[in-house]
Amino acid sequence: MYDLIIIGGGVAAFSAALFSVRRGLKVGVLAKDLGGQANSTDLIENFPGLEAVGGLELVSKIKKQAEKFGAQTVMGQVSSIKAGGGGFVVTAYGNQYKSKALILAFGKTPMDLSVPGEEEFKGRGISYCASCDAPLFKNKIVAVAGIGDINLEAALLAAKFSKKVYLLSKTDKLVGHPALLRAVSQKNNIEILPFVRIDSIAGKGTLNALELTDLKLNRRRVLPVDGLFVELGYVVNSGFVKDLVDLDELGQVKVNADQSTSKEGVFAAGDAVNRPYKQAVISAGEGAAAALAAYDWLMKKQGGAGLTSDWTQIKRVK
Repeated sequence: MYDLIIIGGGVAAFSAALFSVRRGLKVGVLAKDLGGQANSTDLIENFPGLEAVGGLELVSKIKKQAEKFGAQTVMGQVSSIKAGGGGFVVTAYGNQYKSKALILAFGKTPMDLSVPGEEEFKGRGISYCASCDAPLFKNKIVAVAGIGDINLEAALLAAKFSKKVYLLSKTDKLVGHPALLRAVSQKNNIEILPFVRIDSIAGKGTLNALELTDLKLNRRRVLPVDGLFVELGYVVNSGFVKDLVDLDELGQVKVNADQSTSKEGVFAAGDAVNRPYKQAVISAGEGAAAALAAYDWLMKKQGGAGLTSDWTQIKRVK
């Protein structure tokens, strides 16, 4: 059992992991992808202490720090959370993880294709994080389905490891930065398949084929592949916690000053909470605050005094 499970893969999640594991907690991070919304940011120039850094690079640095001190990262999309027995049971990709406390830091999560077979093969051939999983498909055949620059970047990264990459498009024209489009066109192992739509995903145990429709010829075809990278952008997906914590009208998690939620033992941070400003530095601060609050709560549950924080020692001067 973990002391603390953190749900998310962005700045808030790994900042929370870093601060909580440094307090000696056993910490697990469950992430559908690495980077979250930061993946859509090529350059961050207003993060204190760093003149310029890419969004994914920033998250990767914080992740590395947290793992250096013992945090464990598991790639998986959380589908349900159940409270009981003095803790929580979190289900992700069919596996269950137990913890005493939770931090919700899922921010904006990758969008699904929403086709038959997708749920079955998540984590079994389908990935929403090429930067995380591309090396797992070394010398294999993969497909990439998505939009914009993140789609092209995923194809280029996959091409470094896979022997064949199919880049799927519903039209005959890919959209993205000219430099990325040029790089894709120069890769011998990337083949663009225009005018195709994924209708379903098939396999036995793991993904082994995509069932496509040729939109131009209105003809069905089967494309044998070993993996599929989905790069459709991000959405705030809080439906899996709607029965656990209070949400606002936008589906954001309501938090108190210490990042606690309406459910005892559950804290939240980052883009998923009902705070007006969504910036990497704010997410980092909220993640750290949530971690300290979770540690404080856990220590008090064990009969300790909790944190001796500066703010608890403040006395008003009259």
